[in-house]
Amino acid sequence: MKACSQCRRTYTADIAFCPYDGKPLSAVSDEEELGDDPLVGRVFIDRYHLTARIGEGGMCTVYRGTHVLTRKLWAVKILHAELAAQRRAVKRFQKEAQAASRIDHASVIQVTDFGTSEEGYVYLVMEYLEGTTLKRAIQTDGPFSLDRTVHIVRQIGEALDAAHAQSVIHRDLKPENIMLLPTDEAERERVKVLDFGIAKVQEDTSDSAPLTAQNMVMGTPQYMSPEQAKGLELDARSDIYSLGIIVYEMLTGKTPFQGGPSKIILNKHANEIPPSPRRLRPDLSAHVERVIMRALEKSPLRRPQSGSEFARELELAVRLAATMSKREAEQRSLPPATPPLPPTADAVEPAALATSPADLVMASQTVLAREEPRRSATWRTVVIAVIVVACAFIGGMLWWYWRG
Repeated sequence: MKACSQCRRTYTADIAFCPYDGKPLSAVSDEEELGDDPLVGRVFIDRYHLTARIGEGGMCTVYRGTHVLTRKLWAVKILHAELAAQRRAVKRFQKEAQAASRIDHASVIQVTDFGTSEEGYVYLVMEYLEGTTLKRAIQTDGPFSLDRTVHIVRQIGEALDAAHAQSVIHRDLKPENIMLLPTDEAERERVKVLDFGIAKVQEDTSDSAPLTAQNMVMGTPQYMSPEQAKGLELDARSDIYSLGIIVYEMLTGKTPFQGGPSKIILNKHANEIPPSPRRLRPDLSAHVERVIMRALEKSPLRRPQSGSEFARELELAVRLAATMSKREAEQRSLPPATPPLPPTADAVEPAALATSPADLVMASQTVLAREEPRRSATWRTVVIAVIVVACAFIGGMLWWYWRG
């Protein structure tokens, strides 16, 4: 685990710089990261017994809480105390609650409560999830199989469509914000999309003061769309680009643009064509690569226009690749073609079988005997043709004579 000394956000060990302020990250232990917390062990807002601190970000801390009456587990997210007095931070926190609560979908985390406690803590309550992040799964398992990828992407695509139907753009879609919940089947996890902290509600114009400055870049650089990197107006297709980056990473183990300061990565998203996924994973078919690269087009018009469309294209490409591989395997398993049999003795000319002078004489006579009927037939044809011409000539002369 790594942490930023300036903003206090924590990241996985493969990230070298803080995406928000560009500061280098330093390694921290779990004890240093969490430390002692006065809220752990307390009953929060008379309803939730906070039993553990399970995560922390730049704006908030997440606790595992047990409802004192129902005994059901919940995740309680509390804004950092130093940010609770900042109107913009509180407003953004409230936006997360509003954005997530208006999306009713099985693959989107459920937010059930939001408010401010008597002590001044700003909080929201979410369903408690037991699983692992997609990021951790990629780091642990390496590149995913095609079937597992399709299964996960289908659920993410449906979750994005549900959010976009409510005019909510996630704007920070990345593997760290996607939870995989285990099921009875291996590699058939359920998906939950999390963290709508910087989500944008397109139709919301009630607040005259924007939460972010104009042209301000928000998000994680490795997963940001070209228009997001440029600080332009975003729509749902920005999330499709981010999903394309996630699929790229799921299948290759790496993001297309990585390393160096955030500005360099943003410039690459805006101007450079991503490296071919097949260079990192040669067994990928050209059909699968074509679908991924379409999602990573610089122009939103050339990308799939919805999450479900992207998932369908990927699934069809995977099926096509599997069919072609099966046919190639069947062809390789077939026995080699049987060579043509040599001609039989009956089909060979007698002259070819002759080995002695006597045999040669007999073979010659046989050939002449075969040629004789052919010659007779030819002469008969010639004679008949001459007779026909002669008759026609004589008849013509007689007709001319009688006429004269």
